[in-house]
Amino acid sequence: MKEELVDVYNKNKNITGKIIERKNISLLNDDEYIITVHCFIINLSNQTLLTQRSLTKNRGGKWEETHGALKAGETSALGIQRELKEEIGIDIQTNELKLVKTLRRKNKFRDIYIIKKDIPLDLIKYNDGEVMACKYVTLEQFKTMIENNECTFEKFEDTIFYNNNINDF
Repeated sequence: MKEELVDVYNKNKNITGKIIERKNISLLNDDEYIITVHCFIINLSNQTLLTQRSLTKNRGGKWEETHGALKAGETSALGIQRELKEEIGIDIQTNELKLVKTLRRKNKFRDIYIIKKDIPLDLIKYNDGEVMACKYVTLEQFKTMIENNECTFEKFEDTIFYNNNINDF
């Protein structure tokens, strides 16, 4: 399998020109970062689409939003469009994406997007083997799933929905 190459950014989220294999993120200095992109799809009933990780992956069977790392040379918006197409087979236009927050964590910037759109579950295709199921849940169901250790999130406070009104997105 060909290793993913990712760009390295500085603390101001400016590209440094350095490119590494994604698996080598632990070798980055404290002031070096990669970018990951995350997308919560919210339907018109204010339910959030969660995807279930393949059992062959780390934390297999857990529920989460669609996400992944930017590839070298990719913009954030193009990266999340690619991830949505690869993982669940949907085509999203750039104007449907709303970047709501960027979090800085150890060696990662996390660009978090929201899409407000009804996407029928029967249109979702599991293309790359990373996802094995999808479902829409209310925020209360999402909280309960996190409390029951069914999600990759450890606590609801780690989600974009904590301290935010879903209608504001």
